[in-house]
Parts: sequence; C-alpha cells; structure tokens
Amino acid sequence: MTSKRTVPIAIAVAIAALVVIAGFLFTQSPIFRAALKVSAYRTSESWSRNNITDLPDYVSVVEYSVSNVGGAAAAKVDITVRMDQEIYLQKSIHALNPSGEYTDSLTVSVTYDFSRSVAIEAYCPDSHDSASVLLDAELPRSFALADEQDVPKLYITPNEGNVMSTEDSVIRNKFPLIPNWIALRDWVGNNIDYRYDSNVHGEADFWQLPQETLILRTGDCEDFSILLCSLLRANGWSANDVYVVVGENDGSRHAWVKINLGVLGWYNIEPQADGWNTLIGDYLRLSGYTALGYFNDSQFHWASHANATVTPILD
Repeated sequence: MTSKRTVPIAIAVAIAALVVIAGFLFTQSPIFRAALKVSAYRTSESWSRNNITDLPDYVSVVEYSVSNVGGAAAAKVDITVRMDQEIYLQKSIHALNPSGEYTDSLTVSVTYDFSRSVAIEAYCPDSHDSASVLLDAELPRSFALADEQDVPKLYITPNEGNVMSTEDSVIRNKFPLIPNWIALRDWVGNNIDYRYDSNVHGEADFWQLPQETLILRTGDCEDFSILLCSLLRANGWSANDVYVVVGENDGSRHAWVKINLGVLGWYNIEPQADGWNTLIGDYLRLSGYTALGYFNDSQFHWASHANATVTPILD
C-alpha cells in the first residue's frame, strides 16, 4: 500500500527533473545561445617567381568568415589560423552578435609541386567550429602556350643557384678564345642526354625546370632549350637578346634557342648539338621549322598570329 506522503514527493522529484531537463535544453538550443560557423575558400590563384630562389611559387588568396548563426551574442571569439598544423596567426573578436559575420583574407605562397593546408578555428564560450582549405601547387608541366602565357616565363631561371653555379663553372673552365655563348651551348649539348618524357616521367609531355635538368642530366628539346636560355641569361645576355623558340614543321613541334649576336644578327641554336654544329649544323637541323612563339624569363611573344593554339611539344 502506497503512503499518501510519497505521492507529493514523487511529483516534486518529477517536476524538478523536468525543470533540469528543460533548463539544459534551453541552454543548449541555438535559439538561446551563440553558435559559430566557419567557412573558408580560395578566391584567387596565380603563379609567380620567388624573388629568393627564382623558382615558381603558387600564390593563392584564402578568404574566411566566422558567423554567429545562434540566437545569443558570442562573447570573445578567438580565431586561430594554422598552416600545416602550425599556428600562423591568432586574433580575438570582442563580441559577435546574432547573424553577425567577421571576414578576413590572407595571401599564401606555396613552393611548386608542394601543398599546404590552411585551417581556421573559431572558439567562444558557447561554441566552436573550423574549416580548412588545401592549396595544391602542382606546376603545369604540359600546356597549350596560348592558355598559359605567364607560366613558360617561370621556366627560365637565370638566378637559381644550380644555374648560376653551372654558368660560373663553364665560363671559368672554358678555352679563352671560345665565345661564352658557344661554351655554354657546348656544355649543354655534351652533358645532357636526350630522353623522351614518356621514359623519364611517364607522361607524353613534361617540361623540366633548369635545376631539374641539371640534376637528372636528361631532357628533351624544350628542356635543353630552357636550360641553355637560362645559362645565357645568367651569363648576362639581355632579355631582349635570347629566347626559347617553339616552332612547327609539318605538324611536328620543336624547341630551340634564338640569340642576338650583335653585328652577326639573330642566330638559331640547336641546343642538343655541340659547337661543331654551329652555322651549318644548326641551319640543317632547324631548317623548315616555323616559329610560333618565343619567350624568356620576362617576355612572351607570338611570332605570327596572336590567338594561335599551340598543342604541347611532342618531339
């Protein structure tokens, strides 16, 4: 038999439990508390030259926002930006009202063929949230020149360490009567072995940076030409006097170097050959090719028609 005194006690306990549960739900509901929402996205991207290494950098602008989607103000919102898990910057917002939003952006440079993760974390007493963006700096290695006119210029790297040391070594050790341009041309032709991109990289077309060609000691036509042009620029030749040329002959594409020899005028060099091919040999190797475009580290020009589409070089 139930005591009459136990009924009010049970009712009181149940009411108290309901009050606790209701209070908990009240405080946890986004209608009555702050709720943070973080968004992050890339707004722009481009390739540029690193002023220190002379190598390509992928530059991206990352914009992020911290919003309060709750029903109460967020007091003291702490924001942390991390680069590859390392703290890049921290800041605090005094308060963020309901429906309020804080936005900011940062510019991130990534070395070519590497990637970086940018993570944004936001905290307040009631809530926290995070978002991240992966920046993948894969350098374009096979492209139509018409679509990527700024990228080819980045392949000419006269101020890169390996290029400068190679140029210095070649010039210091050359026979005094041999002109510098012939000594550099001879070195490239004699020290770099021709290999198809498909055999080295497993791709039909894969442009190498000069430092990569110097390390591998192999390359195909554009790799020979890009290296020689970089060495000549490192030797002091003006950007107006030496270029890599992309040409075509009966559907076949090829690359070579064109240099201004002053009183002798412009001269086309086949970098895969050595000095014995100067004049007659170069002329025979390059005879029949029509230049489509030419470039160096600061210039890109079309040789004839401005809107031509040039397919990747396959030689």
